[in-house]
Amino acid sequence: MASTTITFRVDDAERDELIARAAREKVNLSDYIRVRLGLRGHGSQDDADVEIDSRHEQALGEQIADHERRLRALEAEHARRATE
Repeated sequence: MASTTITFRVDDAERDELIARAAREKVNLSDYIRVRLGLRGHGSQDDADVEIDSRHEQALGEQIADHERRLRALEAEHARRATE
C-alpha cells in the first residue's frame, strides 16, 4: 500500500497540546491526528483486542465536535483576516 505524507504547521504550544491529548488517549500522535480528521487510525497489531466502551465513545464524539467548532472558528478568523 502506498503512503503519502501530509505536513502541516503548528506552533510549539499547539504541538505540545496535540502530544498531550494523544498521550491521554493512549495512542500515537499520528493515529490521534488521523482520527481527529475523520480517518481510520493505523493502530498497532495489539489494537484488535481493544474495545471502546460507550462512555468513552461518547467522550470521543464530544471531543470531535469540539474540534469541529474550533476548526470552524479558526477558518472564520482566517477568512476575516484575509478580507482586511
